[in-house]
Amino acid sequence: MTSLQQTSTVPATTGPRYVRHPTGIYTVVVALFCGLLLISNIAATKLITVVDGLPIIQGIFTDGGAFLFPLTYILGDVLAEVYGLRQARRAIWLGFFLAGLASLTFLVVGMAPPGPGYENQDAFLAVLGFVPRIVIASLAGYLAGQFLNAYVLVKIKNRTNERRMWIRLVGSTVVGEFADTALFCFIAFVGVFPTWSSLISYTVTGYLYKVAVEVIFLPVTYVVIKAIKRREPDYAASLAEKPTVRQLRLVVRAEDYDDAVRFYRDTLGMGEEETYTTGDARVTILDAGRATLELSNREQVDYIDTAEVGRTGVSPPWRVAVEVDDAVEVTRALAAAGAEVIAAPTETPWHSLNARLSAPADVQLTVFQELSAPHS
Repeated sequence: MTSLQQTSTVPATTGPRYVRHPTGIYTVVVALFCGLLLISNIAATKLITVVDGLPIIQGIFTDGGAFLFPLTYILGDVLAEVYGLRQARRAIWLGFFLAGLASLTFLVVGMAPPGPGYENQDAFLAVLGFVPRIVIASLAGYLAGQFLNAYVLVKIKNRTNERRMWIRLVGSTVVGEFADTALFCFIAFVGVFPTWSSLISYTVTGYLYKVAVEVIFLPVTYVVIKAIKRREPDYAASLAEKPTVRQLRLVVRAEDYDDAVRFYRDTLGMGEEETYTTGDARVTILDAGRATLELSNREQVDYIDTAEVGRTGVSPPWRVAVEVDDAVEVTRALAAAGAEVIAAPTETPWHSLNARLSAPADVQLTVFQELSAPHS
């Protein structure tokens, strides 16, 4: 007699994890990221003396953006760590667009003739006036710094996975802030500071300060990132699951490719994630929400066929089942799009409303709607 006994646990997922379907938390983080960026850009119009009268370097200087701008890198770390490079890029481009729009708005408002009794035109132009050099410096530094910050963090995470998060948080900031600070300071202020030493002092002070803020706030960043990971269903599920499989993908050969894409993407409503064309070769990857693999023996398949269709021997070796909100309406729409209805929506013993169809690409499709109570 042979005894089978599991002697070790299944290893946890080893690849880097990211949220593929963000919730509203992502929107809040992006809003904070863009808001801090805009506030910092306005505050940065004022230079601040930290220490004056020093020998050689004249003094230690910074600008008003130093108060909040480092926090944009902390939020940039949150975006890249939790949501990945693609979602982080979206936030960065949105921030870039808003910063450019703000500069353009200040330009138009500054050029407009002041109204009666308005005596602050010169002050407005001095603080918010469109200075091409400053705008170019700010946008160039922002793009280079934030993209490098996200890129470096994700590259390090691809090697370390969930381990040593502090290395990627600090390492990405060191690289990103260096590019940002160096580009901004030298594009904006070469020839403005009285000496090269004072400009270098300004640049080095700003850089060291921003990196120091990242390091000081590291415990807070840890808490925020872990809290978001727990609250994002995608991430929480990936941390809890033990299998090493990251995604289940069903690959189907469609003889009429365009018809199949229209049916599953446009009619059934599966979101398009990626599409590629290489010569005559074409592929479209559609989002089906949560993927599961249902393994059944022959008796179970016959049981399902009887419940859904009323007879056995209907199912092929594999079929596709999709959960929808309204099985009746979806079945009607799919039939109108060319699917053959094998069985109309029928309430099953397990309180779901199921329909069976023959769909494009020779796919037998079950459309099902979970019911909270028996359907009347």
